Amino acid sequence: MLIRNTPLVAILILTLLTPVICSGASYAHIDDAELWREADTIVIGTVTSITSEESGNRVYHYVEVEVERYLKNPSEASSLVIMYYTRINRVIVTPDGTATFYEDISDIDLEFKVGENVYVFLRWVTPEYYEVFGWFQGKYSIIDGVAINPIGRTIRIPTPVSLTVMIGSGLGVVVLFAMWYKRNWLFERIVGVNNG
Repeated sequence: MLIRNTPLVAILILTLLTPVICSGASYAHIDDAELWREADTIVIGTVTSITSEESGNRVYHYVEVEVERYLKNPSEASSLVIMYYTRINRVIVTPDGTATFYEDISDIDLEFKVGENVYVFLRWVTPEYYEVFGWFQGKYSIIDGVAINPIGRTIRIPTPVSLTVMIGSGLGVVVLFAMWYKRNWLFERIVGVNNG
């Protein structure tokens, strides 16, 4: 009896160990500079809703994000939708006892949660949807002011610069440049006033 069920037991063990095996899977590392360069847009926002629908052996997820800030390629849109899919792992056993296990690296869910603050690097897929560029490397959760992705990598969150600071900085630079450019004229005026 045990020998007859051995393939089924092996398949069951393989199915249970798949998350462990996949977590050690290799992937092409994408550095921060490449994420910034290759993403079509980069946003910080809050997940407001998630819907899913099954089609074949895939589950398509639609994540709506209310945008707090666009960090690259700003838009007038106050929200956007991120689409991704996960594969439904299936073991198909034929009558002759052979088994085929279907899965791929997309099985690891990006695990968005409603109410989650996110910092995401996105690529435009269709007029309605974006996808996360770099898969889990491009999706960061913001927890206590720190952006961290599913594999534990952190990234600095750019701080917004107010219009007042930008104008003040720009105006200060212009004034300093004008003073340097007209330094001789200013010196003559100051010395002339003191001597006169």
